[in-house]
Amino acid sequence: MTDKEIRCAALKYGYDANKVGKVAMVVKSRMITNYNLDKKKVSSIFRSLEKEGLLKTATGGRWVWIGRYEVTEKGIREYEEKCQKN
Repeated sequence: MTDKEIRCAALKYGYDANKVGKVAMVVKSRMITNYNLDKKKVSSIFRSLEKEGLLKTATGGRWVWIGRYEVTEKGIREYEEKCQKN
């Protein structure tokens, strides 16, 4: 998968969850396993998505869930504009 395809796949997880009214969450390890991806490459892309404000680290009460991210509204718009057309 290209970097763009990985970015779109990450945003798609959250987009699909958001459509059915669930928390728009992406689990990095699940993506790595489902698509048989390189862990370092995916981590780098997730950091980039987080810096751009498209993903944020998921929290539950006082807990921070390492490796779980919520897709932001900006991330959902990015998916609709740049990924959904492909």
